[in-house]
Amino acid sequence: MYFCVLESLSRRNVKRYSWRCGLVMLYTFKGEITADNSIRVPDDMPDFHHLTATSQLDRNFIEGSLFPLCETLRNGRSADGRLSGLALYSLFYEPSLLTRTSFERAMGLLGGQIYRTEDASQFFPVSNASQMDNVIKILASMRIDVVVLRSSAPGVVERAVFADALTVINGGSADDHPTQALADLYTLQREFGGIDGTNIAVVGRLEHRNVNALLSGLALFDGVCATLIPVSGGVDPDVLAYCRERGLRVDVESELDALQAADAIYLNAPRTLAHARLLRSRGALNLRIDGDFMARLKQHCVIMEPMQRSGDFTVEVEDDRLAFYRQSENALVMRMAILAELFGKR
Repeated sequence: MYFCVLESLSRRNVKRYSWRCGLVMLYTFKGEITADNSIRVPDDMPDFHHLTATSQLDRNFIEGSLFPLCETLRNGRSADGRLSGLALYSLFYEPSLLTRTSFERAMGLLGGQIYRTEDASQFFPVSNASQMDNVIKILASMRIDVVVLRSSAPGVVERAVFADALTVINGGSADDHPTQALADLYTLQREFGGIDGTNIAVVGRLEHRNVNALLSGLALFDGVCATLIPVSGGVDPDVLAYCRERGLRVDVESELDALQAADAIYLNAPRTLAHARLLRSRGALNLRIDGDFMARLKQHCVIMEPMQRSGDFTVEVEDDRLAFYRQSENALVMRMAILAELFGKR
């Protein structure tokens, strides 16, 4: 939570955060932080927004605003030019293909301008989170309106928001990826017509932001079961506790036979191709998606993967239940909706 940052500030003039409609709204006012860090939000909230954590999201906002807006944008209605005159900067301290490209394409389709670096550590080096203030204010001085920020360094995304200079979107932090969660939820919505009551199996590297974000998103819905089959690592215990407290059933299995009960299978690949080879040499990465494998699944089961394939999971079959490309298209549409919603251009 951001309150750990706020503790060191003056209690007479502080930055305050709220989570209305799942999007952080940042504003400044005179007041005090109470002992339990509770916040009273005034009715006249400003329109300056950020999206930084999956835990901020609200089911009503997702189903009532984002999903319908996605369908509007998917059908090409009222998309052109709605963000004309606005500029997005992709500030990535780690490599990315799908997230960076989909955000940049989304901004372009909405009429905005795109600027980028995928090697921010060379051009905007940050040795500690507090230096992010300077980076964000430099970008704001150049009339950048929104930054999509990827960094695994602790506190960097939060500090970017705290700079209070432009809109910040978390494009993937060490333990969270809210826009990927929204894209995955939207894919499940389109594939099944709803998310309640589904059984989602997660296979692969579980100690990853994509998995944390997906589980946190699934916890917003009713009667959902997440079946975890680790190839390496495990889900953050705090994330598991958070999700279980909100009613998500989480089972951990060791055998691939558990996939036969799944409505959707979510593949999360190893870190690198070398890591995949190491796991395969140990017999840990033995998932082969072929005709026999598909025949054992439910007839309606879909297979999703949030990253581009690079020799990790073996896919030897063409099947409509492989939703990889539908998922990447949904990510584009969802990120268009996020940008439009953040800037109030519905």
